[in-house]
Amino acid sequence: MARFAFYPSFLAALFDEKHAIKAGGDTLKARLISTALDPTDEEWADLSADELATSGGYTAGGVTCSVTSATTANGVFTVVIASPSWTGSGAGFTFRSLVLFNDSAPNDELIGGIDFGRSIPIAASENTKTLNYTSFDEVNGLIIFGVDAVE
Repeated sequence: MARFAFYPSFLAALFDEKHAIKAGGDTLKARLISTALDPTDEEWADLSADELATSGGYTAGGVTCSVTSATTANGVFTVVIASPSWTGSGAGFTFRSLVLFNDSAPNDELIGGIDFGRSIPIAASENTKTLNYTSFDEVNGLIIFGVDAVE
């Protein structure tokens, strides 16, 4: 199964204070695109032309993904983000990748995404999360930074 991967520019943007990723912080959005992820992309404008059009249960502009918790314990910072989902209707839709970005950041900086390596068809009444195509780890967290804690 394909896994969520971070864009190389994400950490730099995080340390440049372009992200306030916490419960009640920045607005994070997920969108579906028809192409592979490109690690040289840094902001939404770099791949916006690849977003699916509104059709078959997908609405261009994507969905907001809320941060359900952001905690620090034993030197590990963990952020849990609610999984996005779309349900097909009519003829459905087809996508290849999911992209998560910060809609509150100055240039809609990219965070990461999932590239499935092939086109994924979603038929009427099928749900991307139920089929496990757009599920984030809502138990252990999507963003995890671990460091040695001062003892």
